[in-house]
Amino acid sequence: MAAVERMRAVGMVALQVGAAVLCGALEVIEDARWVGVGPLPVLLAALTLTSLAISVLAGVRRRLPSRWLLAADYALVAALCVAVPWFAPVVAAAWWPGTALPYVLLAAVMVGVSFRPWPAVAAWVALLGGAFTLGAVLAGDEWWHPLPHLAGMAANAGVSWYVTTILVHNARDLDRARAEEVLRTAQLSEERERARTARVLHDRILQTLEALVRDGWIADAPVRARVAEESRWLRAYLRGDDGDPGSDVLAALETVVRQAVGGGLHVEFNAGRLRASPDRGGISPQIVDALAGALREALTNVAKHAGVRHAVVWAEARAGVVTVSVLDHGTGFDPDRRPPGLGISRSIIDRAASVGGTATVETAPGEGTHVTVRAPLPTADRPATAD
Repeated sequence: MAAVERMRAVGMVALQVGAAVLCGALEVIEDARWVGVGPLPVLLAALTLTSLAISVLAGVRRRLPSRWLLAADYALVAALCVAVPWFAPVVAAAWWPGTALPYVLLAAVMVGVSFRPWPAVAAWVALLGGAFTLGAVLAGDEWWHPLPHLAGMAANAGVSWYVTTILVHNARDLDRARAEEVLRTAQLSEERERARTARVLHDRILQTLEALVRDGWIADAPVRARVAEESRWLRAYLRGDDGDPGSDVLAALETVVRQAVGGGLHVEFNAGRLRASPDRGGISPQIVDALAGALREALTNVAKHAGVRHAVVWAEARAGVVTVSVLDHGTGFDPDRRPPGLGISRSIIDRAASVGGTATVETAPGEGTHVTVRAPLPTADRPATAD
């Protein structure tokens, strides 16, 4: 589209300059016969200024100026077609319509280049044609004599409009094709990067994890179980099955709890109210992912920082809200002096906020920690959160 706009701008500059040169040459050749008659000098000066402004703007900005400026230019052309024979009937009778015809024909071409809706083009051609015909009648000519010239004006405007329309459509198709090609190239590059990453994960990371479990390199049973769980997940992921539960929030939470248990943490999971809730099936994948991520972080914090190996997880969905809470009776901490590395702000609170929910952390030194995450369920007037 940018290329077409530049072409239209160049064409407009050429037409405006050509029309100005033509009009100026006729004035010089004919001894400036209209310059001293009535308001004609003012109209000619205004037409010259608008043509100059159009040429400068189109040349500098590489696109057509505002339609208002173009409309003013064509309106001045129509005004001159009527004003010349009205204020200089004697001169116009001798030279009309030969003098005005070339400029009006060029103006018709400009109209076809300037406007895209064909009714606008037809309206401006009708205005210019009517003004030209009225000027001919005021100059003493018969009204039907300009008809061949009107047909030429309509043909000029129609051809220029059609050619410009074809160029605009072709440019849009070309831009669309280029955008699709860029997208295909990006997708191909992404697929290649995924394939390369998959090879690296399979040949290095997965083989190492499985060897650690298979060959007895890990003596600690809970750690070995966790490594085995992660290696199974990684192999499934490389096969294209990452175990994503989609919109099943219960399956997602159970997966997180199972991974925590595999890592040596004893988790008491109470989800009876969530399992029986009729709202469970309406929870969006985005909310499921946020809740599962927050639960994973909370259980990781228990395993790393609470100083205990037991946690209670409770989940329910009712009254338009899904709630997941994690309770431990560990060491706790001072919430005003949160120790680094807990990931509470980013992995729990921010996750809940990203889906329109909230998260609270109740704790004190020696009193354990209670993390509660709440997220709104989608309703008719509140659709599911999108990525």
